Amino acid sequence: MSTAEIPEHPPIYDRMVKERGDVPAETRKAAEQAQAQARQALDWSTVRRSHQERQARSYSAPG
Repeated sequence: MSTAEIPEHPPIYDRMVKERGDVPAETRKAAEQAQAQARQALDWSTVRRSHQERQARSYSAPG
């Protein structure tokens, strides 16, 4: 049997998904959600932008 003849998901996989749910897909979804939350928590771009805007408004040029 060549690799071209091997099905993508063997029959046992389908039976296990029916019995226990699609654990790899659920895990992948949870990991993607955790990554999105971490990315949002570590995104300081709005804080930096606000700080720069405050500095620009409070700066008075000598003259």
